[in-house]
Amino acid sequence: MESVIIGIDLGGTNLRIGAVTPDNEMLTPSVIGSSVVAEAPRPIEKICEIIEEYKKENKIENVEAISIGVPSSVENDKETVICTTNICDENGKAVFTHTNLAKDIREHFQIPVYINNDVNNILMYDIVSNHLENQKVIVGIYIGTGVGASVVIDGRPLEGKNGAELDLGHIPYFGGDEVCSCGKKGCCECYASGWRLQQIRKKYYPDTPIQEMFTRHREERPLKEFIKACAHVYAVMATIFNPDTVIVGGGVPEMADFPKEEFENEVNRNTGKDVMSYGFDYLYSQEFVGKGVIGAAVFARMRLYRKK
Repeated sequence: MESVIIGIDLGGTNLRIGAVTPDNEMLTPSVIGSSVVAEAPRPIEKICEIIEEYKKENKIENVEAISIGVPSSVENDKETVICTTNICDENGKAVFTHTNLAKDIREHFQIPVYINNDVNNILMYDIVSNHLENQKVIVGIYIGTGVGASVVIDGRPLEGKNGAELDLGHIPYFGGDEVCSCGKKGCCECYASGWRLQQIRKKYYPDTPIQEMFTRHREERPLKEFIKACAHVYAVMATIFNPDTVIVGGGVPEMADFPKEEFENEVNRNTGKDVMSYGFDYLYSQEFVGKGVIGAAVFARMRLYRKK
């Protein structure tokens, strides 16, 4: 069997694991609840156990590296998780806070281990699956429960001083006074997120299933205001980065009957005129459960080849 990279997408709800070939085919994927890790007395050991069991069950031996995406900022060493606020133990405490997640796993398996923000990995998947590798600037914004963003410039993900860059869900909306789960007021996620969409549903449309919100109500004022709020986030990023392509993804834009034309018109109207004099392409990320797993493997290969 050819060498593979084991990719893991460790989300707040589910942990997805799969072996990924050099041509980015995902083999024998598996899904378990993230609570198995979150509630374990030694969570990193539990991750090692999960990998061992996966390898044994699927008779996988030739593993080149292990790569894990987490719903958190990751330091630039691509080993240390800053704080997984969506993965908490039974007491509500974040399981990984300034934790080198790679070190013990690397020592256990004696192969390279990489940790990355999950949105960065999803953008890596979207780039390779849509053959955008040669574009200069790609901006990916993913609106799910919260808001995540990633930027790739000249083929390399943008990195801040410490790895805490692009925490887009918590940029302030001027004049916003909604209290965010992070403790601040007026964060982007208070106005443009799946969490906000659920608030709108409960207030105005309690009898409408969340997946039918745009199908039934996209012409009504609460949904139109929500689309404007989402578009504002994309317009800010487009104005800053002057991208070749803006990738629109996450559970909200992937919902049925999401009003793409109205959304794009709002983004274009609010993006800076200099950027819009050149324009940019829109690409909608397609729903696929393996995005984070394959993206993790793509990221690992970038790091491996960089060192060679």
